[in-house]
Order: sequence, then C-alpha cells, then structure tokens
Amino acid sequence: RRLIKAMESVMVSYDGTVRNSVCQLIQLRYGEDGLDGCAVEFQSLPTLKPSNKAFEKGFRFDLSNERHLRRIFTEDVVKELIGSAQALAELESEWDGLQKDRQVLRAVFSKGDNKVVLPCNLQR
Repeated sequence: RRLIKAMESVMVSYDGTVRNSVCQLIQLRYGEDGLDGCAVEFQSLPTLKPSNKAFEKGFRFDLSNERHLRRIFTEDVVKELIGSAQALAELESEWDGLQKDRQVLRAVFSKGDNKVVLPCNLQR
C-alpha cells in the first residue's frame, strides 16, 4: 500500500524519462531494456551461424594470396602489404578480436538463432 501511494506521483514524461511530481529523474528510459518498441528492427548477425571454416573463409584476410590482393588494391599497396610484418600483426590481431567477439555473441545468443532485435540497423 505504501508503494502504491509513493508511485502515485510518478509519470512518464514526453522525453521518455520517468519523473516524480517535483520533476526529479527516477529512470532515464521507460521500459525494461530502454528500447523503443516501435523503432527496433529484426536483423541477422552473419557471424553466428556459419561453421568455423566458413567464418574464416568469409572474414579472415589472407596476405599470402597475392593474386587476391592485386584484384583489390593498387600495386603500391600490394608491395607495402606483402613485406610488412606490422600489417600482418595488425590483421592477426583483428582476426583474434573477431573470433573473441563471435564467442561472446554465441554466448549471449545461445539459442543459435542469428535473428536478433536491435535498435539500429547494422547493415545500413
């Protein structure tokens, strides 16, 4: 009963915040997750479903494939990349980060479904 009495003055403002009768902020966003149900979108995360081999094929950049490099980059860039240990180290670091992020995503979305609801479109 005391809780109901205390909540009588609480209301959701036009800016989406929850405030009491003297305009003190109680909650920044109304709702359990803070996302506007009208603005969320279903999206697929392409890194969740594929096998490890398919994931590596799609997301790992291979500096040893010179023919592939020549199709993407100019000759100057290819020469710089082929001899660069720093570029190789950075690409390996990026690959390790992608693998770790994939493991985290698989833990969060453990059902294995790659369709998720997010407030912004990642592809766009």
